[in-house]
Amino acid sequence: MKLKLYSLSFSLALAVAPAVATPWLDTQDNYLRQSLQSLAQAGLLSGPVNTYPIMWKNIAIDLNRIDSAALSPALQFAVAHLRSALTVNRQSQQTGLKLKANSATANHQYFGETYYEDAAASLFHEVQSDAVAGRLQVNQRQLDDNNTEQASTLDGSYLALIRGNWVLQVDQAAVWWGPGQQSSLLLSNNARPMPSVRLTRHGWQADERSWLRWLGPWSATTFLGYGQHDSVVPQTRYWGGRLTLRPVPAIELGASRVIQWGGQGRSNGFSTLWDLVSYDKRDEIPADQRAAVDAAWHLQLAGFPLTLYTELADDDNQSGAPDELLQLWGVRSYFGEASGIHTVNLEYSDTYLKCADQLDAGECAYQGGLYPDGYRRYGRIIGSGYGADAEVLSSAYHYQTTAGISWSAQLTLARYHQVAVSDTSWQLKLEHRRGLFDGLLSLQLRYLQQSPLRPELDRQVSAAGSWEYRF
Repeated sequence: MKLKLYSLSFSLALAVAPAVATPWLDTQDNYLRQSLQSLAQAGLLSGPVNTYPIMWKNIAIDLNRIDSAALSPALQFAVAHLRSALTVNRQSQQTGLKLKANSATANHQYFGETYYEDAAASLFHEVQSDAVAGRLQVNQRQLDDNNTEQASTLDGSYLALIRGNWVLQVDQAAVWWGPGQQSSLLLSNNARPMPSVRLTRHGWQADERSWLRWLGPWSATTFLGYGQHDSVVPQTRYWGGRLTLRPVPAIELGASRVIQWGGQGRSNGFSTLWDLVSYDKRDEIPADQRAAVDAAWHLQLAGFPLTLYTELADDDNQSGAPDELLQLWGVRSYFGEASGIHTVNLEYSDTYLKCADQLDAGECAYQGGLYPDGYRRYGRIIGSGYGADAEVLSSAYHYQTTAGISWSAQLTLARYHQVAVSDTSWQLKLEHRRGLFDGLLSLQLRYLQQSPLRPELDRQVSAAGSWEYRF
């Protein structure tokens, strides 16, 4: 049995060789996330795992406590996968190159590899110690003719200082808040990351004070970010905060809030921000505010592991109680054998709202009243990848093997709405990942049934791929 586990760890080490050497696990590897969530569902990870980037600190502590020999084959795979990624992550420095190609810009981005451009080449160098970590990443991109974004970016770069149980960082890194597998209502990686200053709790251990111990393991993060320079209101500010708890092993709870405020020609001082965050004078200061709560419930049904999850978001919490809510509901499970692990999920989301001052539903979600560009960055909604005015039912399947080869499939039925008009669209995404030339190759094939209500989705069949090499 021990020889078998060692062999498994060695094979997975090859598969995760391009994993990022950072204090956290980011939004780029959906397969690593599946292993992480499977261990959380089984109670082998003690803290909440629905906020990304997620710190490695307590994941590593929990992994050291696990006796893999006593686990099912599927969980043995998940433990070996995370331990291999952690081993790679402990390197003090890494340099790498990533190449991307994309036949058509993907309108919907999901957790995992993202494709915002026709092609890109990225060169990065990363260092870390117990107190400091940093990454400089330079991206040169080939954009389509109608795109006005920068061809050169620093997306993926960061500088982090670790002091006690807190991490302070300046970054331009993607985030994902909530338990959603295909989408997230408040913050996702659908839009390119914004430059931010961020403060995050390093470990999720429970508070030792008796009056707070009942909260269980918890994590918290907050950020101050800057919008694009060429929007209608340039340099719009964003503040966000999120708290997640695991009061009992079967329950994970989260609460998030994002404020869109300030910008060129408006009040941008910290006193204004404090009045908004503390709800003081909130009706007197121009700002668009959004909030969400989410929950995940881990259970066994007839011996079958299940995670039920939901996210409910108030798209305009400026004044008192919420009106209609953005909704996301889903279920996830896993199973497997000695050669690999399978994960499946079914998810429903609804961003089709009727605002309080409207006669008809639609053209409300993610829009607000103060910023003509809405809750967007370079045209992409910062929340749900399916956009506003959409009801979406999606299912996904992931399969990972001990040889470091992964497959996934996602089938989606989306109903898009405009005033008095609706239309449906079937969408399919297939992905394959494997090692190639000492690097990691990822391939995507996408199909969508075109809809007149989404003219930007103008390519029925498209393909994309990336290859990452570390030296």
